[in-house]
Amino acid sequence: MVAVGISVLGRPGADRTSIERVERMAKLEKAQEGLSSKLSVADEVVLHDFLRLDVLREVLDKKVGQVGRYERSVFSEAFKVLVDEDFELANLEPCWRAS
Repeated sequence: MVAVGISVLGRPGADRTSIERVERMAKLEKAQEGLSSKLSVADEVVLHDFLRLDVLREVLDKKVGQVGRYERSVFSEAFKVLVDEDFELANLEPCWRAS
């Protein structure tokens, strides 16, 4: 995932020490595990509310010229938001609307 790579390694030209990389990766893993644990015990209603697939469908319904490029951009920005927020979102709507 590009968002994780940028978060851990830094943007091109912004070198981080190996200690910083390990710390950042550990922080992301812990945050992701927290979200995963929360979702693994959630019922269908909670998952539906969290995923906000209706919003994703609305965002992806835009007519664009090049097939695939827009969709990649939507998901790239969505995962960037998720990582930037340390996986601590009430739902994924901010992710879907980030593009």
